[in-house]
Amino acid sequence: MNKLVVTSIIVVSAIGLGVGLSLKPWQVYREQRKLADDAIREMRTAESKKTELTRQRAQAESSLGREELARKQGYRRPDETPLEVPDTP
Repeated sequence: MNKLVVTSIIVVSAIGLGVGLSLKPWQVYREQRKLADDAIREMRTAESKKTELTRQRAQAESSLGREELARKQGYRRPDETPLEVPDTP
């Protein structure tokens, strides 16, 4: 009976020590995983912004895009007359 108690204490102590020693690595893993997830999220956001800016640049550099931008700023061809659209109630 005495040998069983000593063996049980050793096994319980070993399990407790194992759990205690494994807590710190798991905490570090969770912190590193959070940092990696944040970096991935930022990278995807930056990539989508870059894609949108590339699309806008391509549109602005095209002849149709330049004409659209000029019309938004009020420019028109010399032979064009502006349309008068009446306000509707």
